[in-house]
Amino acid sequence: MVRVGQIMEAVERIAPLSLAEAWDNCGLQVGDPGAQVARVLVALTPLPAVYEEAEEKGADFLLFHHPLIFSPLTSIVVSTYPGDLLARAIRNGLAIYAAHTSYDAAPAGVSVALARALGLRGRLRVLSPRGALRKLVVFVPEENADAVAKALAEAGAGMIGDYTECTFRTQGTGTFRGGDAANPYLGEKGRLEEVEEVRIETVVPAQAVGRAIDAATAAHPYEEVALDVYPVEGSPEGCGYGRLGTLLERLTADELREHVSKSLGFPSRLVADPGRRIETVAVLGGSGGSFIPEVAASGAHAYVTGDVDYHDVLLAESLGLTVIDAGHAATELPSLEPLALQLTERVDVPIEVSRVRR
Repeated sequence: MVRVGQIMEAVERIAPLSLAEAWDNCGLQVGDPGAQVARVLVALTPLPAVYEEAEEKGADFLLFHHPLIFSPLTSIVVSTYPGDLLARAIRNGLAIYAAHTSYDAAPAGVSVALARALGLRGRLRVLSPRGALRKLVVFVPEENADAVAKALAEAGAGMIGDYTECTFRTQGTGTFRGGDAANPYLGEKGRLEEVEEVRIETVVPAQAVGRAIDAATAAHPYEEVALDVYPVEGSPEGCGYGRLGTLLERLTADELREHVSKSLGFPSRLVADPGRRIETVAVLGGSGGSFIPEVAASGAHAYVTGDVDYHDVLLAESLGLTVIDAGHAATELPSLEPLALQLTERVDVPIEVSRVRR
């Protein structure tokens, strides 16, 4: 028996709400966290056709990329969008969840899927990092240090670049005096004790701090754990918008446009072409015109995204950047299947990707 709240928690492990922009509206938009779920349907945009497909397949949890409720509502008119779909969801007992910028900026999110769909190679660099880091420090008896460090790693701490389980350990002496109600793991209550301990410090994404604290506390032998968390500069590994990779071979701008169109199954437009051959490509699923300065600064030869406007094109041309507008939906649709697969690994409920391609 899987409930709405369990699926919410699983989605937020994939696309943490802390990565969402302040102007966005991610999370549960309609539904009861305690309700049972029979089937999940993953789709890009809340549309009547998706609702019809959900009814046909018996899906009662709709996981969308685009929010149904974007801005605060002052009224709900059930004959027009979005009121019609809100009312329909409530009548039919559907749960509606949106993973928008939270999934855009996720380590295995929208732009990673787009880069893979286009066959980009190499270590995919983040174009515009997002998210916050924390340093977690815990003090533990030496014989328990490995167990606590392992628990922290399993909770998502200690990732630096391509390395995992990164910690720094120093030895020292811990002191404590247990009160009358204490039950110390080492020593006796009422007496000042000196214990050889290890200080373990590691980095952890801000969105995983709670899990890391719980994991360290569960693995720790003390009934009262000495643990500190404080902010550090930087962003969590792999979190942010856009990715940069390389093509299998150098292409002209028009050859790249043809490759993009064929790979995504939608026609794309070459909107800026400085006339050089292309090897390094930046991609950003959805609306990416505002990131052109960052793309140019990254050293990319070309940029594949959607919703590129007239002034974006002028700027790109002045910066010597090839730009292909592949369309908003076309650059995001490749991410639905990976999202469904990641969710399948976390919850035991049937999950399908919608056939609606918009």
